[in-house]
Amino acid sequence: MFIVIVGGGRTGHLLATRLLKRDHQISIIESDQERAEELAVELDCLVINGTGGNIDVLKDAGGEEADALVAVTGSDEANFMAVKLAKELGIDRVVTRVNEDKLAGAFEDLGADVAISFVDAAVTLYERAVTSSEMYGLMSLQGGGQDVVEVTVDKSSEVVDESIAELKIPDLCTVAMISRGGDLIPPRGDTVFKENDRVVLVGDSSAVMKVAKMIRGK
Repeated sequence: MFIVIVGGGRTGHLLATRLLKRDHQISIIESDQERAEELAVELDCLVINGTGGNIDVLKDAGGEEADALVAVTGSDEANFMAVKLAKELGIDRVVTRVNEDKLAGAFEDLGADVAISFVDAAVTLYERAVTSSEMYGLMSLQGGGQDVVEVTVDKSSEVVDESIAELKIPDLCTVAMISRGGDLIPPRGDTVFKENDRVVLVGDSSAVMKVAKMIRGK
């Protein structure tokens, strides 16, 4: 998969490092020349000194061939322009960082597939960690309307030895992945929950929390 990352700060650098380890093809657009030079030395990928809000720079970074674009600069304006041009170039998957929560809707209206509010995601994580043992909010999507939550199946949970199909899971909540003993298990209707399974749920915030509490079982 070929992914263009707009923004070479700490977030962009860590994301690029993780994606490269998974054998994805990466290019980075970084507006600060000194930082761009550092990235070019540290990472085995194309680094372009410029802004993602410039169509020629985006093309030089491979935007016309890219499968996805991720805009993670600290400027909502810069991320907005990068998303706009990415959609004009026909990039299939566009993900953006949102620094001001109130702008999440504007990014979605523009066509961003996922708009991640860093503040909202962090608050959600802290909330889950403080109030819910064995339940972790991984992130909030689309201005807080949707959550990604990981929850551990407790031995007291009603879902132990029950299949996904047997549970009354709301339509707006999806079991995205199950981790068992270090192995990832793609969820199917006949997949049975076991004690200590780690389950990732995605969907509407209220529906996700309802299912998470049921799975947690305490």
